[in-house]
Formats: sequence, C-alpha cells, structure tokens
Amino acid sequence: MTGIWKRSGKRDDPSPRGLPAGQAGFTLIEVMVALSILAITFVVILGLQNRDILQHQEARYLTRATLLAQQKISEVEMAGFPALGILNGGFPEPDEIFDWTETVSSTPFEYAREVRVEVGWKEGSRRDSVTLITFVMEEKP
Repeated sequence: MTGIWKRSGKRDDPSPRGLPAGQAGFTLIEVMVALSILAITFVVILGLQNRDILQHQEARYLTRATLLAQQKISEVEMAGFPALGILNGGFPEPDEIFDWTETVSSTPFEYAREVRVEVGWKEGSRRDSVTLITFVMEEKP
C-alpha cells in the first residue's frame, strides 16, 4: 500500500517479550505474585473489620456506663447531703451486665462531700470501668 497509510510491521514480528504477536500474556510467576498480594490485602482488610467490630462494642459499653454513672450522680445530688460510706449495687435489665460502686468521702470542708461513682462491666476475662467524681454541698437552712 502506498501513500499515508503504511503498515509498520509484519504480523509475525516478535513482541517485546520475544513471543509471536497474539501470544503475549502473563507468566505463571506474575499471576502467582499478583494473587499473593491480593490474598495478603484481603487478610489485612478482614483483620481490620474484626478489630472495628470489637472497638464498636467497647465504645457502646463505655457510652452506656458513662450514662449510668451520670444517672447515679444525679440520684445522689437529688437525695441531699450524703452520708459517708460505700454503697454497691447493680442495674436492672437491660443493663444487668453493669454494676456500680458509690464512695462518699469527706473533704477538708465540713459542708462538702466528694462523691465517686464507678460503673464497671466484665467482658470476657477483662474488667473495665468508668469513674465520675462530683462534690455535693450541704444546703444551709
């Protein structure tokens, strides 16, 4: 063919890899390397997913325990000036996995008490807790 359109080579010219045209492809080693990289990536992604699920559960427990501790603090504040001592207890359904400890201690001021509320829960062999501290003042007559 003459003119502008000119054929650049013959059909049976070797490809850059030394293979006849139309037979270029991936070698077995290239496929194995690609599959191993893909497998490692999937393992890492699945591990992150499992970790995310555990952290979500931990965050739910932490949030619920904080709300329950705030509730106990409010109960103490509404009851008036608390007596010194330690009280323990649990929560009703659906929060039965949580327990609480309320510690009322004196301060350098006779009209103030430190109230420490700890709400804890056990997850497997591990025990976690949230502690809130407030001060309650005695109302003057």
